[in-house]
Amino acid sequence: MNEMKQGLSRRAFLGLGATAAVAAGAAGLVGCAPGSGTDAKEPAGQSTAAGPASGEPAFMAKPEVPADVKETKSCDVLVIGLGISGIVAARAASEAGASVIGIEKQAQIGTIGLSGDFGIYGSKVQEELGMELASKEEVVNQLMKDMTFRPHASLLGYWYDHSGEDFDWLISESDYELVPTSATPASGEKENVIRPKCYPVLEGYDRSKELFPFFNGSVTTEPSVGWCLESCQQIAEANGAELIFGMFAEQLTTDESGRVTGAYVYDKSGEYTKIEASKGVILCCGDISGNPEMLDYYVPWVEGIAPFYPNVDVKGNVANSGDGHRMGMWAGAHMEKGPLAPMTHHMGAALGVDAFLQLNVRGERFMNEDIPGQNIMDQLSTQPEMRSWQIIDSKWPEQLSVQGTGHGYVNYYIPDSEADQWPAVVGEEMSASFSGYTTDSMFEAAITHKADTLEELVEMMGLPKETALASIERYNELCAKGVDEDFGKDPRRLFPVENGPFYACEFGDAGMLVCMGGLDTDAECRALDDGMEPIPGLYVAGNTMGNRYKVEYPVTEAGISLATALVFGRLAGTKAAAGE
Repeated sequence: MNEMKQGLSRRAFLGLGATAAVAAGAAGLVGCAPGSGTDAKEPAGQSTAAGPASGEPAFMAKPEVPADVKETKSCDVLVIGLGISGIVAARAASEAGASVIGIEKQAQIGTIGLSGDFGIYGSKVQEELGMELASKEEVVNQLMKDMTFRPHASLLGYWYDHSGEDFDWLISESDYELVPTSATPASGEKENVIRPKCYPVLEGYDRSKELFPFFNGSVTTEPSVGWCLESCQQIAEANGAELIFGMFAEQLTTDESGRVTGAYVYDKSGEYTKIEASKGVILCCGDISGNPEMLDYYVPWVEGIAPFYPNVDVKGNVANSGDGHRMGMWAGAHMEKGPLAPMTHHMGAALGVDAFLQLNVRGERFMNEDIPGQNIMDQLSTQPEMRSWQIIDSKWPEQLSVQGTGHGYVNYYIPDSEADQWPAVVGEEMSASFSGYTTDSMFEAAITHKADTLEELVEMMGLPKETALASIERYNELCAKGVDEDFGKDPRRLFPVENGPFYACEFGDAGMLVCMGGLDTDAECRALDDGMEPIPGLYVAGNTMGNRYKVEYPVTEAGISLATALVFGRLAGTKAAAGE
C-alpha cells in the first residue's frame, strides 16, 4: 500500500509541526464537561496505531477493522455529518443525480439552535433590500489581515463570489417574510423570517476609520437556520437520499491505491454497517472543541476557556469531538498547520462590547477597549482571573450612537415609554448585545453594580481602592485631553467616568463555541495528503475543513461561519457527485 496515504506519518497528524506538545494521557481542559470527547464505544477494537509511548497523541490511535459487519450499503456519495455543511452537501449531491447516503450521530440535523446569521454577498435578498455592499477586494483583504494572512485567500474569494447565489439556492424552496430593517417587527403571517443584521448602517459610521471595520450586509434567518436545513433535508430525501440519524462513523475505507471508498459506521447498539461510496465521501463532522485531548494538543492557549457547544449525540456525549479530523488523518489527510482559530466570542454585558473603560481585578486599565468581543476575550485570557470590570457613568444613553457597530455592540437607546414601539429588538427577553438596542429597564436589569460614588462602586467590585481610583482618574485625564496616550483608543470613544450614578458590569469567561481548523483542503474541497496532493474520493466541508480561518476567528463579517459552511458544503456535494 501507499505509505504516504495509508500510514500515519508524524507530519500527517502533527499539523502544528515538530514543536507541538503531546497531550498527557490524563490531560484535559478546564471546563470540559464529563462525558465529552471521542466516544470510545464498546465495540471498538484494539488500536493498530502507535500510542502515546511512541510520541503520538492518544487521539491518533486508529481502531481495528470491525470483524462483525451486519450489512453493506452502497451509494455514489456518502456524507458523514449532517450539520449545515453536511445537509447542504447531501442536497447538492442528490440534485446532481447522485445516490446519497448521509449519516449523523445526533438525533436530528446538527446545528446550534439559535444560529442564523449568514455573511453573504450578491444575494437577491440583499438586492431587494437595496444594500450597498463592500467590494471583494476590501472584504477579503480585511479578513486576511484579521487572520494575519494565514488562510487561503482563494477560499475566501470563492465564498465572496458564491455566497449570495448559494444563499438564494438555500432558501429557494421555503416560504418566508423579508423584513426591511434589523428593528422592523415581523408581521407574524409567516413562521420563517429573514432580516438584515445591523441595518440600516448606523448614521455616521465610516468603516475606513475603524480599527476593526464591520461589513454591513449580513442577514439573519429567524427563528433560526433550522427551517433552511429542514428544506434541504426534504429536497434531498425527495431525490432519493437516505439520511440516517443516530449513526456513528468510525473509520474510512480505502483501496490499494489510497482512494477513499467508503466507511465503517455503527448504530447506538454497536452494530456495524459498511457503506461503499463509488464516487466519494464527504467529511462534515464539525470541529474538535468537544475533544479535550485534541484541543489541548492543537490549541493549548485556550486552557481555562470552557467549550460551550450544547449539542450531544444519541449516547449523550458532546457531538463535536473531532471525528472527521481523525478519520481523515487515518486515511492519509494532512492536518493544517494552523494556528487554529477558536471562536471565543465575548458578547459583553449591559451595553455589550461598547468601548467604555475597563479595569482588571487589580484595578488597572489594560487595553484599548474599542475592540470587538472576540478580541476582548483575547485580552481577558491574559489577565488575572480572566475577568475585568466595565465602568459606565450616567451619560451612557447619549454615548451609544458613536460606538462601533456590529457583533456585540449596542448603538441605540430607546426610552422605556417607547419600548412597545420596538418589539423586535427590546423587551424583557431581549439581549442588548444581540439586538444592538436597549432601554433603561434592560440596562438596569443587566448591570452588576450601581453606586452614587466611584468609591462605593470600587468597593462593590472588590478592587484595590487606591489603584482603581487612580486608574479612573488617569483615564478621565486622558479623556479631557482627547488623546489616549496609554492605549490609543479612538478619541470619539473617550468618555470620562464622572457623572453619577455609576455602573459596573463584570466581564468574565465567554466560553468557546467551536474551534475553527481542520484538514488541508484545496479550492474544490478535496482533502490533501502530506504532499499537498488530493486524496481521491475524499472531500471535506464545514468545520472539519481547514484553510478558511486561522489564528483568530474574524468578527468583522457577521455570519461568515454559516456562510462558508453553506458555500463549501454545496461545492463538496457537487464535486463529489461528479467524482471530480
